[in-house]
Amino acid sequence: MSEAPAVVVDLQLAIGESEFDGKPLPASHQLEAWVAAALLAAAEDGALERDASDAAAPYELTVRLVEEAESQGLNRDYRGKDSPTNVLSFPHEPLDLDDFALPPELAARFAEEGDDDSLPLAGMPEGDLDAGEEEGLDGHNSDDVMLASDAMSEADEADVSEAASSGFSTSGAASSGLGSAATETAAEQALDEQALDEQRFLGDLIISVHVVAREAREQGKSLENHFAHMLVHGTLHLLGYDHIEDDEAERMEALERHVLAGLGIADPYRKENH
Repeated sequence: MSEAPAVVVDLQLAIGESEFDGKPLPASHQLEAWVAAALLAAAEDGALERDASDAAAPYELTVRLVEEAESQGLNRDYRGKDSPTNVLSFPHEPLDLDDFALPPELAARFAEEGDDDSLPLAGMPEGDLDAGEEEGLDGHNSDDVMLASDAMSEADEADVSEAASSGFSTSGAASSGLGSAATETAAEQALDEQALDEQRFLGDLIISVHVVAREAREQGKSLENHFAHMLVHGTLHLLGYDHIEDDEAERMEALERHVLAGLGIADPYRKENH
């Protein structure tokens, strides 16, 4: 991946203010540019793989800007830390359909019933089918009733004759085979598209704007630059980077420095920048 990938951010505003310290909050296009820069660096680092044939499809993520109370609640519930924080990352987890599978005994029952040709038709008591055929489904003698199948047969014969005179083939076997193959192909394409959708959606970033603005003031940084750092940091978390172990932290921080330098932002981890 030599070019920054396309990114679509679903920006959710759950805060009352639109400005902090007289500065507006970053717009969606800024967030998308910062995320794209992080994705490009991750790809160069070998942490992001993508099929070249799908290069034009955008990555997607949700960025939710929240009050400190919401950040604190999520941080407490998911990380066990009862305090607000600058950014929380929730990587996307594909839905596992096995979690919704029927219990084995129920699945076996449905399979058995599905193979039983002796089951009565819906709405018709057992043993009444023969009587219904003799008398007609509406209670009249069957001789007085023209069944729909008979009408369809006559119409089909007329269509066949017309098709034959026009030179069209009426081979049902061939059309049935093509239809089956087309159905299988459509199903495979649907599964492929679902897999690509799963790959494109990165997850959710929850940013406490008040915490970010406060940190920017305390560290003498612009709100925009610190926001960019939080977006890059959070995006790398979505891709699996972490900083629990020392070697992991070094790798992640080095990548953050690289991305931010490309955006014209000074090293956020230098002491004079804190």
